[in-house]
Amino acid sequence: MGKTRCCAAVVLLAGVCAVQAMPIEIGSGDKAAGIYIEWKDGFGVEFVVRFEQESISGLDLIRRAAADSSLTLDVQSYEWGEMLNGIAYAGHINEGYDGGDDWWHYWVKDPEQDWISPQTYGASERVVADGSWDGWVYGRATIPEPAVLIFVGTGVLFVRRRAIVKRPR
Repeated sequence: MGKTRCCAAVVLLAGVCAVQAMPIEIGSGDKAAGIYIEWKDGFGVEFVVRFEQESISGLDLIRRAAADSSLTLDVQSYEWGEMLNGIAYAGHINEGYDGGDDWWHYWVKDPEQDWISPQTYGASERVVADGSWDGWVYGRATIPEPAVLIFVGTGVLFVRRRAIVKRPR
């Protein structure tokens, strides 16, 4: 009996963790793109942003996530364009440049491609299409796989028709 309860607790806990790891869906439209954000303390969150247009910019993508959630952005304007200086969500905040890797690194992933760090354009020039992903990571120059992937191997992740953008690999 104790072993059965232990197994049930593990399955229940895995289900609760998987639900918490699911992306936050916002917006409306037949197209969707994902955003993965990770703060220096290791906290990460995923958004799936729905939209009607054929494409939007990377900066518009994260601005839409902020407009429909408690995500807050600090966007600085310069002569050469705009730069995302800070992101805050659920008590986690990082902003500015503190030396070394301590700044917001921008990553992009289009369908059927690997994550890359764009060298020739920023978020305001990025063309985000249906199925694309953008990643913002503070404090290290690599993009991790979104947390939901941990649960794929355990069979806990539930897939809904077009509700979740195809996961990056």
